[in-house]
Amino acid sequence: MLAGALVLGVGGSATLAAWTDQELASTAVTAGTFSLASRTATSDPFLSHGGGSEGTASMSFNATGLYPGQIRSAWIQIQNTGSVPGSVNLTAVNVAASGTASTTLSEAIQVRYVPVAAPGDMSTCTTNTAGGTLVTGLASLPSLTPITVAAGATVGYCMVLTLPSTAPSGAQGGSAIPTWTFTGTTG
Repeated sequence: MLAGALVLGVGGSATLAAWTDQELASTAVTAGTFSLASRTATSDPFLSHGGGSEGTASMSFNATGLYPGQIRSAWIQIQNTGSVPGSVNLTAVNVAASGTASTTLSEAIQVRYVPVAAPGDMSTCTTNTAGGTLVTGLASLPSLTPITVAAGATVGYCMVLTLPSTAPSGAQGGSAIPTWTFTGTTG
């Protein structure tokens, strides 16, 4: 009888019904965007200038025919056209200069970099602009703090070029083309 109860007990537990239920939840997952565009004149639209087929923004220094003591200024505004915040910083300066005079000119020029966190009106970027960080040599990369830029916001950089009165005469006839790289990052 005990054996029968064990058999019935095992059989009885195998016939119990298991009740189940589920709840489901879902959501859409999308990635934000982080994209930069720039301009160097208030009459220009903001465009992407990432090099390659996008080209390079042209700075309006009017820095031809410089002689010792000359100062020129120009600015660039960089806009976050994406949907997430980030920061922008000057990360590289590459200079195309071939020949002794061009190299001498490139090494003699001083550059003052003045970051502008709220550049509503860049007309304040003049040859008299003070502050910022001064370096000697077009290819010299200054140590700047990244500027925070919200989605849709704009930051700016005022740059002042000076060919000092102490520039060597070996710089005469030289020419150099600097290309500044501004890098944006999120987070």
